[in-house]
Amino acid sequence: MTTQTRLSAFKILNAVSRISLVESHEQRKLPTEFCALMAREKINILFLSCGSQDNNRGLDAAIDPRDAPRIMALVRENFATAIPSTGKIAILSLFPHRSDPSVTGSLFQVLDMTGIEPDAVATSNSAISLVVQETAMDTLTSALFEPFRFSAYRTPADWKLAQKGKDQLYKEVVASYQEKKPKVYSLSWQENQQLFRIKLEKCSMRSMASAFAGFSRKGLILSFLTSSPSRTRENLYVHLCAPEAEQHGAPDLIRKSLPETAITGISPVSVFSMNGPHFGDRYGIVGELLEALDHVQIDVLALGCAIASISGVVPSDQVERATRAIQGCFEVPAVIRSENNAG
Repeated sequence: MTTQTRLSAFKILNAVSRISLVESHEQRKLPTEFCALMAREKINILFLSCGSQDNNRGLDAAIDPRDAPRIMALVRENFATAIPSTGKIAILSLFPHRSDPSVTGSLFQVLDMTGIEPDAVATSNSAISLVVQETAMDTLTSALFEPFRFSAYRTPADWKLAQKGKDQLYKEVVASYQEKKPKVYSLSWQENQQLFRIKLEKCSMRSMASAFAGFSRKGLILSFLTSSPSRTRENLYVHLCAPEAEQHGAPDLIRKSLPETAITGISPVSVFSMNGPHFGDRYGIVGELLEALDHVQIDVLALGCAIASISGVVPSDQVERATRAIQGCFEVPAVIRSENNAG
């Protein structure tokens, strides 16, 4: 890693609690019911990633540890396959990501170099967030300064000095979502995409970094990336979107980088993303979105929340219905539809 990529900053939220669920498709609409439970209990969701996998649907979420004992008891009452969390968890968010696969590739190279295995990942157009064990965070943050240059600080020591007292400030943010119809800055659609589900061994960070580097060389935008947990914790299901058109060569590139990995593709799909003034709090907002989409029978194939954005994947023939459903529960000043896949 000789050429450094210039980014603005990164932030860390330490000492959060992780909730992992895996349910069969036949039993329930897992993300909707989980987010509805969080909304009823007035719990902020600090991170969310979910997606369909084989015959199951998996979900990872992070919440304030002060709420964890009560919420975990409710989760076990309502969901059959809650996976116990292990150790203290932290969330690293790197920005601006701008859907640039070279940024994601460099980050996965850092994971490979340090031997750190992420528990979950989710991206938005602006940021990429990782859930990792808190004990790994010092090693991870120091290693970030090899592939990246940050405007806000030049060295790991500068960053640590800038963070003094901020961790508690992050935790004291209280959701202010009270609007009957939350505001959205815009609703963006990336169309003509193919969704890949990759059953990834957690030790395969180098192979994923190679795939993202290939995306970057071809000038492709990484329009969507999130993950979901496996029942055994031995694997991480990665859900990513690449251009559907054959001339881009994304399917061959992914399979060449991960030759012995189980990969399935679904196309055509479209990726939506949106953010708003209260999305960083997320209390009730994701639940309202999923309930609206469920009401009109939209198949949400994968979903992720990173920083103050929500991104999701739906079949392309459901875009019009999904847009109307979102406009029905959110104040949407603009709908942007794009097929631009070049960086």
